[in-house]
Amino acid sequence: MKKNNNMSVYLDYNATSPMRDAVKKTLVSIIDSPANASSIHSHGRLAKKLLDEARLDISELVNCNPDEIIFTSGGTESNTTILKSHTKALVSSIEHDAVLKSANNPNYIKVGKNGQVDLNDLEEKIKIYNPDIVSVMWANNETGVIQPINEVVAIAKKYDTHTHCDAVQAIGKIPINFHNSGLDSMSISSHKIGGPSGVGALIIDKNSKFIPLIIGGGQEKGRRSGTENFIGILGFSCAAKEVKKELKNYQENYLKRKAFEEKLLNNNPKSKIICFNEDRLPNTTAIYNPVMPSETQVIKLDLMGFSVSAGSACSSGKINKSHVLKSMGLDWASNNTIRISYGWQNNNNDLDRFVDAYKKFV
Repeated sequence: MKKNNNMSVYLDYNATSPMRDAVKKTLVSIIDSPANASSIHSHGRLAKKLLDEARLDISELVNCNPDEIIFTSGGTESNTTILKSHTKALVSSIEHDAVLKSANNPNYIKVGKNGQVDLNDLEEKIKIYNPDIVSVMWANNETGVIQPINEVVAIAKKYDTHTHCDAVQAIGKIPINFHNSGLDSMSISSHKIGGPSGVGALIIDKNSKFIPLIIGGGQEKGRRSGTENFIGILGFSCAAKEVKKELKNYQENYLKRKAFEEKLLNNNPKSKIICFNEDRLPNTTAIYNPVMPSETQVIKLDLMGFSVSAGSACSSGKINKSHVLKSMGLDWASNNTIRISYGWQNNNNDLDRFVDAYKKFV
């Protein structure tokens, strides 16, 4: 998705990322391979070798053991697999629908106006409801707010409760360390980091048990049956290697966001940036406009050549009031906020052009 003066500037990376050039080259190089890692002939053995190497590349991005990775079709399947393996869930009220709709007998952790889970409420509800799983996302897809994962894990471990994290939005934007976090399981996805869609992973500690969602041929050591998405996994692996290099300078993106948001607010003093002073992803800006609904903003900006969103892009194209903002006590902003999320293909000129366009239509 190359940008020029006649094409839209893509600012919706939290929905999906354009595929990286290195990933495209990898896919082209293997597209003709008759690869099935379950076969014992030379083609099958080569496929297994390449899958093992891909598992290693992805494990190095998030600091887990390669054998803790289970390849899936994406974040939704990964979250569903682990949530459906438990009978009583305690989840944050701002989770993605892949968690909210998969949780069995759920109860919900309160979230403050700062976008973070209320740790006192978390502990109280563990005592009251005795859940067998706690699930809190690493970073929110709408506001970009980063959750206190280490503190969440510490509280859950006091009560010997499995702790899961949807890290789909965080991966590639900030450093992720599965082992240091103390988590029992975590979900990640390829298309958020410039890899192909339709592939992701559930990372699960070797001591944690779960019920496989898909059974059959025994692939992934019986943890997720079905012939592996060989091409997608190798594309995922390539994207992981590219992202790992970029993360060495991820702090620079915070400076880029700071300059962008300051200019945005200076030009639009009636607008507000949600959780402006909180710890957020370096690529995510949720901006509230007091006079124009989210849907209108998205359409107008699209006509002006900018692709943005009104929140999660996983709801069949519908624009509804944000359950995230409502859960934070910001109901007044839930129907008038858009999300700008940028990534590896954007430059400062894209953001400056957006600021000019936003000022014009506001």
